[in-house]
Amino acid sequence: MAKNLSGDLQVASANRLSDGVVVWLDDAGDWTSRLDRAAIARDKRTGEILLLRAQAEAFAVIDPFLVAVTEDDDGTIEPLSLREKIRASGLTFDVIAADAVRYA
Repeated sequence: MAKNLSGDLQVASANRLSDGVVVWLDDAGDWTSRLDRAAIARDKRTGEILLLRAQAEAFAVIDPFLVAVTEDDDGTIEPLSLREKIRASGLTFDVIAADAVRYA
């Protein structure tokens, strides 16, 4: 089966207040830095509920929102948009952090 490219699958994301790291809401209602542990909404209504849960658990994060993702047959989750792929990889944050340490 091919990737679902329609955007029907969604996960809740935000940035952690303490350090700015991208986090994902898991099934237990906790924020994790691992995309592979994110709770997946598989339809529009479940996505609405997931966003409400994320907003209710937003005491340690800023501005939760839904991200369209794909899921391969093996369960690998990947964001659809380039912006979210970059956020999920942490690449830009690591580069900025490395520069900050180098010039501090």
